[in-house]
Amino acid sequence: MKRIVAGILSLQQHRETLAQYPERYRPEHCPHCGSGHPWHHGHYERKADRSPRGPENPVWIPRFYCRRCRHTCSRLPSCVAPRRWYGWAIQQCVLLYLWLSFSLSFTSLRFGPSRDTCRRWLRWLKGRHPLWQFRLCTDHPHWGRTPGWPEFWVEVLDRQPLSELVAWLDSHDATVP
Repeated sequence: MKRIVAGILSLQQHRETLAQYPERYRPEHCPHCGSGHPWHHGHYERKADRSPRGPENPVWIPRFYCRRCRHTCSRLPSCVAPRRWYGWAIQQCVLLYLWLSFSLSFTSLRFGPSRDTCRRWLRWLKGRHPLWQFRLCTDHPHWGRTPGWPEFWVEVLDRQPLSELVAWLDSHDATVP
């Protein structure tokens, strides 16, 4: 559905892009009916930074309206995870710690999400691994040389941040998250 705008790595960069280049967020086509260029329809506020400091909260997420089908859609910067309270950077750190055999309790205390949330993220990625690995390896064939499910992701995340990987997957019609 192309909900993610790639290349926006921080909430500060998101604010600057919205102020200077708001058209970067406008989708080319309505994700519901395919009609061209939905028009800007305000914004909604979202808490995107769960850190204790949280100076960037709330952030504005632009909304767009399609006159043809009368649906709205929104576009997120790549630093904000859809349907998640924590950003991609925290999720990446949690996953890497768990793959490096740190306990759920230690990882939870280190990064903030509960043990259940950390476990859910691990299961979430494991469930999407076959499809996402296939999609990523079509663009980066050398990544397919890494055997196994956690080894593949450790190798891939060493080369590219999770936020950029999911933005690429989203742009290639993979469901994220």
